[in-house]
Amino acid sequence: MVERVRHSLAEPHISTAIWLTQLRWVAVAGQLLVIGSVVLLVEIPLPLFPLLALVTWTALSNIALWGWARRLRITSTSSAESSGFGTLDSQGTGAISFNDDSIGSRVLTAILCMDVLTLTGLLYFTGGGSNPFLIFYFANIAIAGMILPRQLAWLVAFLSVAGVSWLLNEARSIDAIANSPLDPRAPWGVSKFAFLVAFATSSCVITYFVTMLAGQLREREKQLAIAEQEKERSRRLEAMATLAAGAGHELASPLSTIAVVAKELSRSLEKYEVSSGIRRDVDLIREELNRCREILHRMKSGAGEAAAEHLHPISLKELVHETIVAMREPNRVTIDLPDDIAEKKGLLPKQALSQALRNLLQNGLDASPPSESVSLSVREQVNAPGGKKWKVVITDKGTGLNDEVARRIGEPFFTTKEVGQGMGLGVFLTRNVIHGVGGSLKFTSPSEGGTICEVEIPTRSV
Repeated sequence: MVERVRHSLAEPHISTAIWLTQLRWVAVAGQLLVIGSVVLLVEIPLPLFPLLALVTWTALSNIALWGWARRLRITSTSSAESSGFGTLDSQGTGAISFNDDSIGSRVLTAILCMDVLTLTGLLYFTGGGSNPFLIFYFANIAIAGMILPRQLAWLVAFLSVAGVSWLLNEARSIDAIANSPLDPRAPWGVSKFAFLVAFATSSCVITYFVTMLAGQLREREKQLAIAEQEKERSRRLEAMATLAAGAGHELASPLSTIAVVAKELSRSLEKYEVSSGIRRDVDLIREELNRCREILHRMKSGAGEAAAEHLHPISLKELVHETIVAMREPNRVTIDLPDDIAEKKGLLPKQALSQALRNLLQNGLDASPPSESVSLSVREQVNAPGGKKWKVVITDKGTGLNDEVARRIGEPFFTTKEVGQGMGLGVFLTRNVIHGVGGSLKFTSPSEGGTICEVEIPTRSV
C-alpha cells in the first residue's frame, strides 16, 4: 500500500514539469510580443539580434524540458503497469523525487536559474534597472517556491537579487527611459539603495511564505493519498469479512446435516458388532465436524456478529477471568490487575471482547518459548483523550516483529505460523471487535526482543 501511495504522489510532480513547459511557452510568446510592440509601435530601437537569440534559447530549452517530462511520464506509466507500483527512489517518494539530491529537482532548478539569467540578459539590453519589466523576477521566485525544495528556492531568490544588483550598475541604457533613478548610468543614491533593499526583502518574504505554504500543501496531499489508500484497504477488508460470514452461513447448514447423520450412525453402530477401526473413524468424523464448526464460528465473528453482541455491565476482574478461563495454558499467563480497579465496570460486549483478548494472549503464548510466560497488564486511564479507557498491555517473550510482519499484521489470512497451525484470522478478527467498540490496537517490538500489544478500550460507566 505504501508503494502505491508513493507512486500516486509522483504523478503531480510529473505534471508540474509539463505545466512549467506550458508556462514558459507563454513567456516566449509574451517576450516576442513585447519586443515587436516596442520596436514597431512605440518605435524604440532595440538590439534585436541578442534579444531574439535569448528568446530562441528559451524556446529550445523548453522543447528539451518537454521531451524530458514526456519521457518520464512514459517511464512512470510503463513501470506502474508492469509492477503495479511506481519506480521508487532511495527516499521512497515515488518515480520522481524532488528532494535535493534527485534528478528532477536538479533539472527544474537549472531551468529556473536559466530563466533568471535569461531575464537578466533581456533586461541588460533594454535599460537594466529602469526597465519596468524588472518586476518579472518575482514570478520566477514564486514559481521556484512552489515547485522546488526550500533550499533550492532560496538559491533562485538569491540569484534574482544578484541579477537586479548587477542591472542597477551594468546595462545598455535606453534613451526613452534613461531619466529613471534606477538607470545604470544614474549615480547611486537613496532611490537605488531603497529599491535594492525593498526588492531583496520582498524576495525573502515571497520565498519564505510560498515555500511554507507549498510544503503544507504537499504534506496535506500526501496525507490525503494515504487516507484514500487506507479507505480502500478498509473496503477490501470489509468485503473479505462479508465473504467469510457468507461462507460460514452457507457451510453451516450442510455441516449440521452431516453432524446429525454422523450422530445417528454412531448410535446405530452401538447395536451391532463392528470393528474398533470403524468406530474410531466415526468419532474422527464428529471431531472434525466440531473443528469445522469452531472455524466457521470464528469466521462469522470476524464479520461483526460478535461485535454486535449486546452490551452488558462487566468488571475488569470478570473480563480478565472470562479471557483466561478458556485458554489452553492459563498457568503461563501472569496477570497484573490492581485491586483498586478490579471491580470497575463498563458497558461492553463480554463474549466478543474476551475472545479478542484471548486471541492476542494465545498468539503471545505461541510466539514465546514453552518455558516462558506472557504478562497481561490492565490499567484504567481516567483522563485519557475521548473519556475513560481501559488499557490492556500484553507482553510476550518471542522473537519480535520484523518489518514485513509489522507491515502486514492484521491482514486476513496472513500468519507466521506453520501450515495447519493457524488460519491467519486471529488478529484480523480481534481488530474488528476492538475497533467495533471504538478502541485501538497497536503492536511494538522493543530492542530487547518480544512483542508488546497495547489495547485501549473506551468504557461507559454503569
